[in-house]
Amino acid sequence: MNIVLTGFMASGKTEVSKAVASMSKYKLIDTDDMIVEKEGMSINEIFERHGEEYFRRTEHECVCRAAAMDNMVIATGGGVVLNKSNIDALRKNGMIFNLAPDFEVIEERLAGAAATRPLLRKGGLEDVRRRFNDRLPFYKDCDYSVHVIKGRTPQSYAMEILAEMEKARV
Repeated sequence: MNIVLTGFMASGKTEVSKAVASMSKYKLIDTDDMIVEKEGMSINEIFERHGEEYFRRTEHECVCRAAAMDNMVIATGGGVVLNKSNIDALRKNGMIFNLAPDFEVIEERLAGAAATRPLLRKGGLEDVRRRFNDRLPFYKDCDYSVHVIKGRTPQSYAMEILAEMEKARV
């Protein structure tokens, strides 16, 4: 059984997934890293050269590969939830945990990040806010929602997630 982390950009998926892997028997895989490896270019470059639609198709291929693995903590990209077949594939062999911050947390974490965040660079903070709000219903399609707040450590979220996995096994 896998642990799958979903959430909007800057919700903490990468750091929390690293903490879960370091505190457990789970191995870590990040679907964004899989995409970069497969395409041989950064996510920014994929968006610039091929567009979001191409990126989402590649993302789906990588999500399906990750979902077929076992005993993994899978960090997903922020838009994975937009494709229901991604969630269906991930749920077959995994429990989906959504990292759910308020937008103020996202806004603070994104300060100065336009160079590394294609969606931020493309439309600015107001576009990011609109996407955040538009995606909220998609993020609710999870098995467990983890409320993300300022000041909490990735390790504390990892402990919460691992405790929920243990409950699910019983």
